[in-house]
Amino acid sequence: MILTLANRVCAGAGTTLVVAQMLLICADIALRSAFSAPIAGVPELVELAIVALVFLQIPNAVRTDAFIRSDGLFHALARRRPMLGRTLDTAFSLVGAAVMAVIAYGMWFKFTAAVDRNLFTGNPGLFTAPIWPALLCIVIGATLGCLNYLVRGWSAAQGRTLMTPEGP
Repeated sequence: MILTLANRVCAGAGTTLVVAQMLLICADIALRSAFSAPIAGVPELVELAIVALVFLQIPNAVRTDAFIRSDGLFHALARRRPMLGRTLDTAFSLVGAAVMAVIAYGMWFKFTAAVDRNLFTGNPGLFTAPIWPALLCIVIGATLGCLNYLVRGWSAAQGRTLMTPEGP
């Protein structure tokens, strides 16, 4: 239940970032066109927001089985051999959890370094933005993604897989 709430909060934050990014880009285009006065830092903010919103969407995508994967062969095997399908689903989930754990672990050190060193993007004197919020979103999204893959793997191992052999 807590994991589901965290997934939804992250998905909501990611969606909010998409809308904010869209509004910022539209405002920048309008000001460029009408007054030849672009908003300073739009490329830098969009760059940071894209990374953040992708990782904020990952936990809910994994939990709701919306994460992209090629599963044609999986479904064919699971229909013919359900035990093999469960085993493959469990293995894929555990590999997904491991990948997310490695990402979270690696980005944790980049996040702490960015905070300690006050790292930023942009041009000093014109526009600067700290990079640690985007790195924190990566750490949070990857950690929750790992947890969701573990839940998914446990469900698959117990025969309560979220992915049915008939397909989504």
